[in-house]
Amino acid sequence: MPYSNTATLHWDHRDGRVAAVVAAIVYSMWVLEVVFPVGLGADTGALADPDSTFGRMLDSAHRTAAILVVLAAGLGLALGAERPRRLLTVSWWSMVVFGVASLVSSLLPGRCVVSTDAACAVESVVEGVGGVSVVQPPLAVIATLAALVASASLAWDRRVAGERTWPVLALITGAQAVAAVVVLVLAAGLYLSSGDGSPGVALGLAERLHLVTVALWLLAVGLVPGHWKRRRGPVRTPERLR
Repeated sequence: MPYSNTATLHWDHRDGRVAAVVAAIVYSMWVLEVVFPVGLGADTGALADPDSTFGRMLDSAHRTAAILVVLAAGLGLALGAERPRRLLTVSWWSMVVFGVASLVSSLLPGRCVVSTDAACAVESVVEGVGGVSVVQPPLAVIATLAALVASASLAWDRRVAGERTWPVLALITGAQAVAAVVVLVLAAGLYLSSGDGSPGVALGLAERLHLVTVALWLLAVGLVPGHWKRRRGPVRTPERLR
């Protein structure tokens, strides 16, 4: 971030923390369908109509969020904890994979406005919707698993470090694991059934629950300070002039 006393652009770990928190907020924007009649509702597999204003807004917002996730992970790797343990490195790189997979999926043509929406991706491919790429479901699965690995690695790293927040991180990881398993199992069932029957309320609610856990994970990444802290060496005072 730029500072007033210099014309040079400096990146700080605080920029990474802000990027993670903003990404968490963006991944929570689907809740607007609860307040305003802008979404399709949980009784459908997709999160929003791609031709609606809300759908186009979500599409752009989630593409931006994916970039912010990659930025946060990159700053974590470069400016985060000095000499990080292997688990923390795995968490950062898994976060990069999540962001890149989400970004690539969001750039592909199709009706899915949320790149991690496995329900929409599988349903679109099974039903043969025109313009949909067959790589979208694998990308959604990769993003789902990468987010889970990143969250689990971070929780375990904080436990090893003795940080008090690790139980909260473990709880978020547990909830994310349950939501991910439910989404992937239901999506697999939809694929194996060749699209016979609507995914209905179960898959719609599961996908929304998974987005909640992803948002909570990113919020924790930004708010928990331990994995961003660098150890400060002893401050040396200048020798007195003789």
